[in-house]
Parts: sequence; C-alpha cells; structure tokens
Amino acid sequence: MSLSILFFISTSIYLIVMIVFAAVFAGGLYLAFSGPSQGRIDQTRGSFLSGGNGGDENAAVFFGLQIVIQVFGSDDLRSQIARRVEAEDNTDSVEEKRKFFKSLAAILTENRYAWEYGFWDYYSDTETAVGTFNEWRNEIEASMATEPEELGQEVDKLHRYSDQKEFLIVTLMMLIDNRDEAVEDDIGDIKFRPTYSQLAQPFLGMVESIDDDDYWKSSTFEQLLNGIRSLDPRVIERDGIYVYPGSSQDGLSSMDLIGDEGWKYLTDHSLR
Repeated sequence: MSLSILFFISTSIYLIVMIVFAAVFAGGLYLAFSGPSQGRIDQTRGSFLSGGNGGDENAAVFFGLQIVIQVFGSDDLRSQIARRVEAEDNTDSVEEKRKFFKSLAAILTENRYAWEYGFWDYYSDTETAVGTFNEWRNEIEASMATEPEELGQEVDKLHRYSDQKEFLIVTLMMLIDNRDEAVEDDIGDIKFRPTYSQLAQPFLGMVESIDDDDYWKSSTFEQLLNGIRSLDPRVIERDGIYVYPGSSQDGLSSMDLIGDEGWKYLTDHSLR
C-alpha cells in the first residue's frame, strides 16, 4: 500500500474522530444552557417545585380572596385596614407573619357587617397555581397607585366615574407549599419534623370541603378567614396583600364598581 493511501486513510480517521468530539461538545453546551429557567417565582427554597419542570403536580396550591368593604366615607376603617396591610413589611419571622395574618383576618371578620361583594379562588395544580399567583399579582400591582407621584388627592377622572369614596377592595393571595418534605426551620431530628403538606392539610382540606352551593355565602368567607388565622405561616411560599385603591384616603364609589366591566366578577357575588 502506498504512503499516499496510508496518509489519506489516517487523515480521514482523524477528521471523523474530531467531528464526533465536536458533536459531543455541542451537545454538552446545549444541555448546559437549556436547564431550568432562572428568576421565576418557582425558583425558591432550592428544590421548591423542582424548578418548575417535572415536579409534583400538587406541590403548590393557590388561594386568593377578595372582599369589597363599604367604608362609610367618614369612619377610620379605611385607614385602619391600610395600616394593617402596610405592617406586612415588618414581618420577617414566622411569628411576626403569624401575628400579621391573624390580625388582618380578625379585622376583616370583625367588620363583616360592611362586606358588600366577594370573590375567592383555589387551584391545587402546581402549574396553574403558580401561573394564577403571578397573574393576580401583576394585574393588581399594575392597576394600583403605589408610588408617591400616583397618590394624589384628586380622583383620576379618566378612570373613575365619581369622587365618592365608599368602598375598598381587600385582596389576600398566597402560594402554599404542599410538598411532602420536612419543614426546614423546625427543631429536633428531621425524621420527626412535620412536612409542608401535613401543615397545609387542615386549611386545604377545609377549602376543598366547601359545597358548591355555599361558595359565595358570607359565612363561607368568614370560614376562609378563620382558616387563614390558623394556617402555619411556614407553608406560605409567597403572599400578596393589597388594598385598592392604593391610598389610605381613597376609595371607590358604587358607580366605579358597577360601571366598570372589570369588576363584574366581584359584583356578581353579593355578601349581603
């Protein structure tokens, strides 16, 4: 066999080997850069929802509640509720979070005579739960006046039908950790710690037991708020508490509620 033929064969083998190595390297790069997305709401507590890809379909539960409260213009209920909500910024520990939710649920329950309309929602599928939480939060924060430049004394005549300040809309929403994993911040051996699912079950079981015919009854909203008071804060993976409009001096009129199609899902359910 001539030297030229040997050279040709060896060169061909070398090129084939290099092509194989290049393909393997490219495949490795693809796998490295196509992993779980970062910066999403489900990227927390390390393994929570397994990065949103292939995790337990019931690992997260969404619960959201809205109540329209008549504030009677001159009383201090408006500012009282707004102050309670603002206090959430100081709830760093589990006990502080527990006290906050008990306090907020208590003031809402004590003023149930002022409830006008209500709405609540619940999803136990992880993907739907995370998506619904994000949707509620984004829509509410986009519509609320929260910055100093937005909190003027005058009513926005372009988006409001009246300058009467009769009603507030209180929104309470949470993403509940329902994983069958031991809680992280508990004392004692990990073998004896409760799981997130066990801590969440009393509240979730209560919600799931509500009969369809009772969904929009005032007593059901009271039952839900009492359930929130007893919910262990360690299972609350994310939460959002809002008072609409965003100012402690502002409020909505009857015309604002009834005249805006966007509030129909609320005004369809009277709590009177």
